[in-house]
Amino acid sequence: MSFAETAERRLLSSVAGHLGELTWDVDADGYQRLRVPATANVDQLLRLLLRRGLEPALAASLLDRFESRPIERALIAWDIAAGSLLGNDDAALAARVRGHLSPLKQLGTSPTAAVPRDRVPALIASAIAIGERPLPEGSSPVPSLASVAALRSDDAAGIQAALAFAETAALAHLPSLALAYAQILWHRLAAPAALDRLIEIALDFERFDSVPALPVPDPRSLPRQTYFAVRVALAQLDTATAAGILEQVSTHPAAASLSDDPALAIAKVELGLLRDEPVTQAAIDRIEAIAPNLATWRYASRVVAEVRMELAPASTAIWVEGFLTAFGNDMRVWAQAGFHDEARAELRRLASREIRYQPWDPDAWRALAVFVDDATPVEVELQQRSAAQLARALG
Repeated sequence: MSFAETAERRLLSSVAGHLGELTWDVDADGYQRLRVPATANVDQLLRLLLRRGLEPALAASLLDRFESRPIERALIAWDIAAGSLLGNDDAALAARVRGHLSPLKQLGTSPTAAVPRDRVPALIASAIAIGERPLPEGSSPVPSLASVAALRSDDAAGIQAALAFAETAALAHLPSLALAYAQILWHRLAAPAALDRLIEIALDFERFDSVPALPVPDPRSLPRQTYFAVRVALAQLDTATAAGILEQVSTHPAAASLSDDPALAIAKVELGLLRDEPVTQAAIDRIEAIAPNLATWRYASRVVAEVRMELAPASTAIWVEGFLTAFGNDMRVWAQAGFHDEARAELRRLASREIRYQPWDPDAWRALAVFVDDATPVEVELQQRSAAQLARALG
């Protein structure tokens, strides 16, 4: 096997001219070597998906575990179709995914969001009609969409459990499944925490059509809207628009509410990075002070990793590997790493490892951005490849 053959098996062609920097002789890490027993429960599968991406074998096992919950299974299937490069050996899984998507097709899914904002009522009605169904024994309790739709606004424990699972699912690269829980909680109960979680997941995975219409009149309305708008601009590398938004809201009568908002503070740090402004240890200290949950806050952890690369370029590979271990591959982390030639040799090893042992992961292939002057052809092919795969699954 070679990298060229690996690319061919994943139906990639444009990347072939950018594989010369890689080295096949590299070992897998502990998570990639770990053999998964056939009896692995939902908790174990989600933890491995976090690091290994939507590996076809693990994804198929997860579909099995959700056999009794057809809507949840359909959401997982949508994420597999959109987020994993199924190859020549994955025809059976591709066929399963197409079949499992049926409930979402009936609801009115789209190529940009499994459950668009205007289809949430239909999602709730379908979940309630199916009702509560248990998962196989051996896993921690996973709230069903039906149970979430039946929650009362005074059931703080139930709401928290649903949001906790949404966070776990999002970290496991299952944003559609995660979003459905937050969408239902927001639509049924108008829980602000659900809206914040919904926005964070939608921003991380660019599922913007899942987000309800903003503004929402509450004390967090201005910070929330500003954060969302700034991060959308940053996702498009449009720093001028992001800076303009911040300048515009600085004169708003409620601008004082922006100064202590943790999410917006982190977005401002990322804006500074993208504008090549000098970075300092103070930026990291600030983020760590306002975001103590860096172990699970993917966005904050990513920005911290990128700042650390700027402060200590020779240690770039250390910060990249730390992020990979905690959250899996991320195109922004790899892109930032590409600015640091001091770490090129170590990054070559990491990129080679990720592509060799996780070829189903689109963001692993995006590691090639480290070694090319213009990564646009690679990015375009990966986007087109994923879009075509999802279209076939929904067709």
